[in-house]
Amino acid sequence: MKYRTLGALAALFLSMHLNAAPIVAVTEWKVEAGKAADFAKAIDDLQNTDLGQDRKAQLQLQASSFNGVNPATHRVTILYPSLAAMETWTKKFNGSKEQAGVMAGIGGNAQVVSQYMGTPMQSWGTVSNADVAWDVIRITATDPRAVLAGLNALMTSSDTKAFPGQIWLVQILRGQASAAGRVTHEIAIGYESMAEMEAWSDKMQKTKAWQTWLGVAGNSFTIANRYNVAWLKAYEHGYSLEDFE
Repeated sequence: MKYRTLGALAALFLSMHLNAAPIVAVTEWKVEAGKAADFAKAIDDLQNTDLGQDRKAQLQLQASSFNGVNPATHRVTILYPSLAAMETWTKKFNGSKEQAGVMAGIGGNAQVVSQYMGTPMQSWGTVSNADVAWDVIRITATDPRAVLAGLNALMTSSDTKAFPGQIWLVQILRGQASAAGRVTHEIAIGYESMAEMEAWSDKMQKTKAWQTWLGVAGNSFTIANRYNVAWLKAYEHGYSLEDFE
């Protein structure tokens, strides 16, 4: 029994780590008051170097707000087609003059709050870089399959045909420990504006599909934190959000 159990665990480990999948790497920063422009310039300068562009990735500079106990004010979110692609570029970046340059530019203006990494499970709606206002819901899932099935039922119902944005269910692979507790997944919902988010939410919450989803949510996860994320700028290095699926 012991050896069969170990074999099953090994098979599970291999299936989770050998399959190439898109990766999202998030670094949350606490930027000092009045220093946001300096922080943004340091990130921008790096993207305009040869090394900064020598990768297949999309980098999003974001501002976060209303995030509870999380002190982060900004996020650098990078989408890669695979873990190998991230590793290749990171090796080139570590110890480079470009790394020294961006760290000098950031200087004492900001400090890292947290880092985590995930992979998309599924998306719904129209994937578009035009969606710059995001509702990020960080959850601790007790039944991830039910979360996925529940979201799929919600987003394929007749009640959501007019949904104007996009939804992503992301599994957190590394960095599950957060300021608000353990996080296993993220539900990220993108809209073109906060006004669009508000209008859709008002409409959606009156539907039968939404009431059904609330029942699924109550039985399959708890919310660790929820906050707003605004895209300030996106840099595409041969890769975009549309490729991330």
